[in-house]
Amino acid sequence: MEEMFLKVFLALVLGGALGMERQYHDKPAGYATNCLICLGALLFTILSEQMGHLGGDPGRIAAQVVTGLGFIGAGSILRDGNKISGLTTAASVWVVAAIGMAIGYGQYVWATLTACAILILQFGMRRTIGFVEFLKHYDTIYLTCEPRWEVVENITAAIEKHNVKVLKQEITKQDNQFHLSLVATFTGKEFCKITKELLEMPEVHSLYK
Repeated sequence: MEEMFLKVFLALVLGGALGMERQYHDKPAGYATNCLICLGALLFTILSEQMGHLGGDPGRIAAQVVTGLGFIGAGSILRDGNKISGLTTAASVWVVAAIGMAIGYGQYVWATLTACAILILQFGMRRTIGFVEFLKHYDTIYLTCEPRWEVVENITAAIEKHNVKVLKQEITKQDNQFHLSLVATFTGKEFCKITKELLEMPEVHSLYK
């Protein structure tokens, strides 16, 4: 009985810790979702283990947890044009289920170490992004503007006057607007200056990266 309470407690603590990190960064699949995923994976693993004691296949239910979690992960992945977001959240959902299964099998050390490693990675990665801002790196700007070629030329000229070379340019027309994706190498400071200048152009309707 004590071990059962320990497993549920660990599932809530570790799943909740990873969920709080997602919720702190305003991502889908937050605290409650990750707690439920971890508890669900824990329960399925225990049931799978019990099935083995009764002569059934102990891996049958547990194996389905790995594939079954895909529908939750897929629901958090969003696509807006060429931009995809939610992949990290989908991966965290998948690994939280693995942590729940590890707790279910009594692998408490592995579960705790994995949860700690993910938290260090997630928070540490965001701290290092600040250093990357000082270096030139590939970035893509997505714009919608008036459907005139001189507007596209003005946008390119506004970028290149900051000594930034546009490496790739794609243009599509939809809803009587031009949709541009421009790939170039910026520093974080250059990117802020350029986007501010582009948004002040009356021909540019929206801009994001």
